[in-house]
Amino acid sequence: MDENYSITYLQINYLFTCTSVVMKAINETNQQILYYARNFLQCRGYNGFSYKDISQKLGIKNAAIHNYYPKKEDLVAALLEDSRKNLAANIAQIVESGGSAREQLQYYFDYALKEFDEGKSICPPGSVILDFEELPEKVKKQNLLLLDDILTWISKVLKTGLEQGEFSFSDPVEARAELVVEVLMGARQLSSIKGRRTLVRSISLIKSDLGWKD
Repeated sequence: MDENYSITYLQINYLFTCTSVVMKAINETNQQILYYARNFLQCRGYNGFSYKDISQKLGIKNAAIHNYYPKKEDLVAALLEDSRKNLAANIAQIVESGGSAREQLQYYFDYALKEFDEGKSICPPGSVILDFEELPEKVKKQNLLLLDDILTWISKVLKTGLEQGEFSFSDPVEARAELVVEVLMGARQLSSIKGRRTLVRSISLIKSDLGWKD
């Protein structure tokens, strides 16, 4: 009985270990697919890349990507949803650390500069705007949700900043939040032609219009 039990336990333990290894490999491949897809999306737009571009980077066949995401719309929708989760997690971390309104907004600006330095001239929600009307519904839905999350967060930050005397402007916070996002979104694309200084200057102008004095 003891011998049979020992063999059975070892077999179960072996299967468990193998399953863990396989699941880790699957997760790593999925993250790599999302990584390259995000880069292509933010550099080229929705119609500017294919599964072939990703498979060549990873050294795998297109069919392998289809196992994770049957259609391109599934992949891009997953990317945008992942961006929403990352945004929520980062905001929560900043708020938990006691970050002021300026610190929260500075994170938004720093993130834009970081992505620009990585060659991503288009922000996640802006990456699908050009082809928006022709996009599959699930991609449209995730993009609108992401944009709404960003605007809701920026509106809260601006409201807090006004109440605490960190900012000074007269128009409604919702309208000002839209303006901030619009300016930064356009500045990122223009900067891909004019250079990083254009993006830095645009951020400085946004701050100035908010009554932000360093």
